Amino acid sequence: MRALKFIGYGIGGIIGLLVMLAIGVWLFVNPNEFKGRIIESVKSSTGRELALPGDIKLSVFPWVALELGPANLGSPPQFNGAPFASVRHVALSVRLLPLLHKQLDIGRIEVTGLDLHLSKDAAGRGNWQMPANAPDAAATTTAAPTATLPQLAGVTIKDSRVAYQDIVADKLQLDIGAVQSADPIPVSASLQLSRGPGSAPLPVSAKFRLTLNPATQDLQMPALTVQIAAARLNGSLVGTKVIDAPDLHGRFSLEPIEPRDLMKKLGVTLPAMRDPKALSSFAMAGAFAFAHNAVRLTELLIQLDDSVLKGSVSVDDLDSKASSFDLALNQIDLDRYGTPDAGAGAHTSAAVSTPAKPTELPTDSLRGLNVHGTARVARAKVSGITLTDMTLGLQAKDGVIHVAPIAATLYGGSCQGELTLDGHGSVPGLKLQQNLSNVDVAPLLNDFAKTQRLSGRGEVTLNLNASGRDSDAMLKSLTGRVTANLAGGAVQGMDLWFQINRALALFQKQAAPSGSDSGRTRFDVFKASADIFNAVATTKDLTISSGNLRVTGQGSANLVSKAIDYRVQASILKPSPGAGASSVVLADVPMLITGTMNNPGVRPDLSGMAKARAQQELDQHKGELKQKLQDQLKGLFGK
Repeated sequence: MRALKFIGYGIGGIIGLLVMLAIGVWLFVNPNEFKGRIIESVKSSTGRELALPGDIKLSVFPWVALELGPANLGSPPQFNGAPFASVRHVALSVRLLPLLHKQLDIGRIEVTGLDLHLSKDAAGRGNWQMPANAPDAAATTTAAPTATLPQLAGVTIKDSRVAYQDIVADKLQLDIGAVQSADPIPVSASLQLSRGPGSAPLPVSAKFRLTLNPATQDLQMPALTVQIAAARLNGSLVGTKVIDAPDLHGRFSLEPIEPRDLMKKLGVTLPAMRDPKALSSFAMAGAFAFAHNAVRLTELLIQLDDSVLKGSVSVDDLDSKASSFDLALNQIDLDRYGTPDAGAGAHTSAAVSTPAKPTELPTDSLRGLNVHGTARVARAKVSGITLTDMTLGLQAKDGVIHVAPIAATLYGGSCQGELTLDGHGSVPGLKLQQNLSNVDVAPLLNDFAKTQRLSGRGEVTLNLNASGRDSDAMLKSLTGRVTANLAGGAVQGMDLWFQINRALALFQKQAAPSGSDSGRTRFDVFKASADIFNAVATTKDLTISSGNLRVTGQGSANLVSKAIDYRVQASILKPSPGAGASSVVLADVPMLITGTMNNPGVRPDLSGMAKARAQQELDQHKGELKQKLQDQLKGLFGK
C-alpha cells in the first residue's frame, strides 16, 4: 500500500509539473513573436509570400490549441504575386496527455473563409506545385508509416471558395466526421458551381461514408450520393493501394433527368432542334475500374430519350489517351436532333444536300484521336436514310480515321463498304468505297434527297475521293467513279415517248400528237456509270431500255451547281420476226436533257434530227447509185 501511495504521489507530481509547465508556457510564451521566423521559413522553402496580419492564439491545457487568422499565402513568383490562398480563421487542437503515450488525439479542425485560387502559367505549371529546388518530403522519409490513423474529432470547412481558371466553387461547406480507428468516416459537402462571371450557379452536394486503412491502403465507400441540381448520382467504391498504386473499382448510376432543364440551370442555351421533345430524358448506369493508368467502364447502360446504348468503353492508357469501345445501340433517330427545316423549300434535294454554311473539319481533334472499337446499331435514321442491323468498325490514330466495315441492311437490300479520313496532313483527304446491293432506290432517294426522280431495284457502287478543309472544298474536289445497274423502275420528270412523238410530228411538220405528258418513263433496265473529276460527273454509257424503246447517251452533271447537260438518242425498235435476230430500228430521235438535277428539261434535238435525216438520205442515194452502176455494168458486159 505504501508503495502504491508513493507511485500515486509521483504521478500526481508529474501531472502537477506538466500543469505548471503548461501555465508557464501560456503566461510567458507569445506565439506572435514567432511570426517573422514563420514567414521567413515559408519564403525560403517555397518562394511564396506569407502574410499573418491577425493574432496567433495558443492554449496548452487540456489541449494544445492554436488559432490564427486572417492569413494569406501568395503564388510562386511567375504568377506576378497573384494570391494562392487566404483564410479568415483556422482553429486546431491536440489533446496533451495522450501525447505522453505517443498517441495523437486531434480535436476538430475548423477552417472559416478559405479562398483558394488555382491557376496555371503559360508553361502549364500550376500555382499549387512546389518549386523544383524545394525539399522532397518523400526523399527525406526514412520509413513508411505503419501507425493507424490518428484520432481526429473531425474537420469543418465553411463559408469558403475554390476557383480554378474560370470554374468557381462558391459557398463551400465541408464536414468530415470523427476519424477513429477503422470506423467509417461520414463526409458531407455542398457548394455552388459556376463557370465565369454571369453564369448561373449550380448547386452541388455530396454525402458518403468511407473507411481507410493506412497500413494496407485499403479504401471502402459502400454508398455515395452526389446531387447536381436535379441530377442525382449514386455509387460505391472499393480500392486497394490507394496511395502507392491505386486500384479502384465500383458502380455508379445516374437517376433519370431532363437534360433540357439541367442545361437551362447551367446557363447553356440549346440550339433549336427538329423535334422539340428531343433531350427530354437521360439516365446512365454501369461499373468502373481504375488501375495501371487505365480507366474502364463496363456493363454500361445509357438511355437517351428512346435510345438505349449498352457495352463498354475504356481509356487503355491515360498518357497516350489510347481508347477502345464495344457498343450496341437499339435505335437512334439523329435527324430529330438536327436543326429544324427552314420551310417547304427545305424538302428539295438542294436544300438537303447543300448546307447554308460549310462545315469546318476538326483536324486538330482528329490528330489527337487514338481509338479503336466496334459499334452495332439495330436501327438508325440519319439524313433521312433508315438503316437496320448496322455494324461500324473504327480505327483512329495519328490523324487517320478508318471506318470499316460499314455494313447495314437498307430498303430491302444491303450496303457494304469503308471510309477513310486522313487528317494528318495540312489538307484532310477523304476516301469512300461503298456498294449497295439489291436496294430499292425509290424510297432511298425519297428519304435522303426528298426526290422521286428515279425508282428501281439493283446495284449502286461508289468509289470516291475528296480533299479540303471544309465540306464545300470536299465537294468541289470530289473525284472518282459511280456505277448503277437498276431494273424494273422509272425515270420521273420526263415522258420520253411523249417527247419522241412530239419531236417526230414537229420534224415532219404534222399536228402535235393528242394526249398529255405523263412525266414518267418506265424502264426494264437502267445502266450508267459516271467518272467524276472536281465535282463534274461525266457519263458516256447511259443505257435505258423498255420494250420497243432503247435510249443511249452521254453527258455531264455538275454536283456543285446541279446543272446537267445530256445528249441522248431514243431508238424505236421493231422486234425481228426471226428467232434470235436483233430488233430492227424504225426511227432514231436525238434529244437534249438540260436544266438542273431538280428541274430537268427535255426537248428534241432538231439539228441532230436534220443531220440524221440527211445522212439517211445520203446513204439511201449512195445505195441507189451503187445499184444503178451495177445494172449498167451488167448490160455492158452482157451479164
